[in-house]
Amino acid sequence: KKQQQHREMLQAVKRGDKIITTGGIYGTVESADEKTLQLKIANQVKIKISRSAVAGVQQGEKSDEE
Repeated sequence: KKQQQHREMLQAVKRGDKIITTGGIYGTVESADEKTLQLKIANQVKIKISRSAVAGVQQGEKSDEE
């Protein structure tokens, strides 16, 4: 049941979502395709990760970029 919920969460990740990776990196999704996500982790700093590296979506307010 938990695996099914995690799979559904991974499919629902979209631009603007704040997430945390399995490695402990917090970021905001800038773009998403079938297998990868591009995360903004700081001003002018973006990284590309696998969708499977997403541990969860943060709950709460939307991002307020500086």
